[in-house]
Amino acid sequence: EITESYQSCDVDNEESSYTYNNYNTETAPSREEILTKFENRSALAQDLNLLSGLPELCDIIFLVGEDKQQICGVRAILAARSRVFRKQLTTLVPRRCSVKDNKHIKSKSKASSTIEVPEFEPSVFKQLIEYLHTGVCTLQPRTLLGLMNAADHYDVEELKHACINFVGQSISTDTVCHMLSNADRYIQYKSTKVLIQKVMDFIDRNGDEILSLPSFSILPRHVVQLIISRESLAVSEINKFIAVFNWSKAQFDDIQSAAASQAQGKGEPVSKVVLMDIVEGFLDYIQFFKIPIPYLMNEVRQSGAVPDSIIMMAVAYQMDPASIDVSKFHRSHSH
Repeated sequence: EITESYQSCDVDNEESSYTYNNYNTETAPSREEILTKFENRSALAQDLNLLSGLPELCDIIFLVGEDKQQICGVRAILAARSRVFRKQLTTLVPRRCSVKDNKHIKSKSKASSTIEVPEFEPSVFKQLIEYLHTGVCTLQPRTLLGLMNAADHYDVEELKHACINFVGQSISTDTVCHMLSNADRYIQYKSTKVLIQKVMDFIDRNGDEILSLPSFSILPRHVVQLIISRESLAVSEINKFIAVFNWSKAQFDDIQSAAASQAQGKGEPVSKVVLMDIVEGFLDYIQFFKIPIPYLMNEVRQSGAVPDSIIMMAVAYQMDPASIDVSKFHRSHSH
């Protein structure tokens, strides 16, 4: 997996991360008063990062995601680093938090504040908090979209732009689906559109390879629809169908697996009607009349995923194009 360690400022010496700043001879004080400025930003970042592992030293607790995973921080640092956090934290009243409230806090009683953050994934929010405390975080494709939107939401502009730049450096057939895997969660954020546009341009140029990837099945439904509906996508109609069928089959298998687990292993057999219902939302984006008749009859029809009415019209059109109105393909399966 492609990752990149981003830090908000460069260090002068990669091995020691120490910086010595001597005064200019023209402005320096007398020999008795010569001063040297010593910096060790790397050690500072490492020490500050330890705070997340020592919740008893933190004074703010975030309950993140649907499961309300606890992520701790120091409000003074967060307020200094983010205008949004500063406004949020300065109006928050601390409460006493006992062991019963937070099993991760070792002290029996501690003054702390709790904020719920349901909109971001714990892994994403933890990266944001790590960056704000230390100035360093690891950029990776799977959490990139969430981190970019979190940085935008909390007004951390330099991190947001680092994420945008990382898209251009890391996008490839191996990473593109992972970048879009949680797009439905962040679709309401404006930064999502920036990343999706960059990724879609790449998909247009590499469609056949990307649609055949196993990771294509992890994409949300609306992202799959967005991809296969693009006129600029250079992919054959056969490959569109294969990609849609494989995606739908993966979703159907997940549904069957979940149903089987709930029924204690007594799941229902595969239902072609249910599979056809999943595929139905994509049929308008596939031009079946451009698929050769042998493939329509031997592969598409045998899949049980496409209504016979669509297949028969596609065959009839190829036999006599004047006999079928092409626009009917987009509504025949809805009756």
